[in-house]
Formats: sequence, C-alpha cells, structure tokens
Amino acid sequence: FTVFNVIFYTALNYTTAINVSIEQAAIPIVIILANFVLFRLHVQRLQIVGVALTILGVALTASHGDLGQLLKLELNFGDAIMLVAVLCYSLYSVGLRLKPAVRWQSFMLALSLAALLTSVPFFVWEVAAGRVIVPDARGWAVAFYTALGASVVSQIFYIKGNELIGANRAGLFINLVPIFGTLLSVLIVGEQFQFYQGLALALVLGGIALAEYSGSRAVL
Repeated sequence: FTVFNVIFYTALNYTTAINVSIEQAAIPIVIILANFVLFRLHVQRLQIVGVALTILGVALTASHGDLGQLLKLELNFGDAIMLVAVLCYSLYSVGLRLKPAVRWQSFMLALSLAALLTSVPFFVWEVAAGRVIVPDARGWAVAFYTALGASVVSQIFYIKGNELIGANRAGLFINLVPIFGTLLSVLIVGEQFQFYQGLALALVLGGIALAEYSGSRAVL
C-alpha cells in the first residue's frame, strides 16, 4: 500500500496523467506474466484478447480519443518509477493467493497498520523537505474519501474478488478506473460526454466480458 501510493503520486510530479494511465493499464499483463513465472498458471487466448481490448480502451481515454497523441509521449523519471509501482501492485495481487486463512477484517487491519507505520518515514521526509501542504476543508474531505473509499472499501472488495476468481481475472478490472474517472467527470463535474468515452467504455467492458467468459470456461 505504501510503496505503490508513494511512487504513484511521486510519478505524477514528473510525468503526465496520460502516461500514468497507460502504464497502470499494464498491471493485468504483469499479473498474468507473474502468475505464469511463479505458479505456472496459463491463460486462454480470449483472455489475452480481452486484456488487449481493455488496454486499447484505456489508451483511447487517456489520449482523449486521439491515439496519435500517444506517439508524441516522452518518457522520463516519472515513467520509470511508475513501472516500479506497477510491478509492486502486480506482485501484491499475485501474492494474495498466499495470504493466511484469516478473516478479512484481521487481514485489512494488518495491512493498514503496516501501511501506517511504513508511511511515517515518508511523512517525516516531507516535513524536513518543507513540502508538506496542510489541506483545507475540501482537502480533508478528499483525504477522508481516499482513506475510506479508495483504500479500505475498494481493497476489501478487490481482495475478496481476487480470492474468488484469481488475480488474472480480478486484475483486469483495474482498467475500469480511468473509464469510471472520465464518466464521473461528466456526471459530477459537468464535462461534456464525448463519443470516444463511450467507445472506450465499450472496449473495456467488452474486454472484461470476453476475458471473464474465457476464464470461467477454463475453470469449468
């Protein structure tokens, strides 16, 4: 939790949100590769096609409908460390199959306490570097939602989903994050809905459906 988030937010200081979105979309691929290397888990061809479709949907969203913009992207330090974050979260996802047989409350408590303790050195570093930003009321509200919704609630469901269908299939749903982000910007912020957003949503949902169909048939 700590390493991934520290690297993720640090990367955004050096690179663009487009780059980060594309790089984060690689998590399902790394999960599949790690599962094969560590546990010799194979995937179906349709699952690979499904992953490719979701990545295309993310790329379409990140480039605002102009895939040609991806050719103009420049890689830098932020992109390099973002790849480390991708590796960390992928290994975490794969490693969930080795978690002890404990209640989810106990497991989340252990993870949260570990994240709290390992976050302290980074906080001290920010204070020493004079880079601490004290949030206002809106900032505290965002922090509260991030802590409760994006951290605790989402992780509980992700861990449970990983347990039920495996990391290869569960990891694919991560590519819905940028899609939901753009849709929520339309609903909440009032941005205009674009054709490419609908197409991206169809690609990601179609890719997930294809991978789920293939994965569930393989299990049967």
